[in-house]
Amino acid sequence: MKALTISIILLLTLNVFSQQPTTDYTIQEESNLVNLREAKYAGVSFENIINKYKGKVIYLDFWASWCRPCKNEMPYSKKMHHELKGKDVVFVYMSTDKDANTWKTSIAQLQVTGENYLINAKVWNEYNNLFKVTYIPRYVLIDKNGKVVDANAGRPSNPETVKTIMNLL
Repeated sequence: MKALTISIILLLTLNVFSQQPTTDYTIQEESNLVNLREAKYAGVSFENIINKYKGKVIYLDFWASWCRPCKNEMPYSKKMHHELKGKDVVFVYMSTDKDANTWKTSIAQLQVTGENYLINAKVWNEYNNLFKVTYIPRYVLIDKNGKVVDANAGRPSNPETVKTIMNLL
């Protein structure tokens, strides 16, 4: 009987310690999420998105929640946001995630702030025709006039990236 009691206690203890804690992640207040797969955005083009931010330097980030290198860059991206806060620069994230809930959860977990787009096939085709995005993460820098300055811009982890953006302001 004593062995049975010890076995039950061990099993209960293992069960408690093996459970993953649940964390309620929330979307940051500075985040704007646009799911281009929703019917109301069917007519939106890549050009429409870029034109929305004319007058600001645009730092485009092509990423996905399943991409480890993309996720590893997000803390650096957050640091860039902080360094450039109040400047005429906008961070635009284009995600190729398949599932909207996974996309939203990842944005919350990674605390991604800025303009977040879950892209549809139309926008994907348009930006691939322009930039040939064959790998992610991939970054593009666009000046205040909407001209592509660097189609292979530095990663957020590269200290030169902030300097490059500052030179465009």
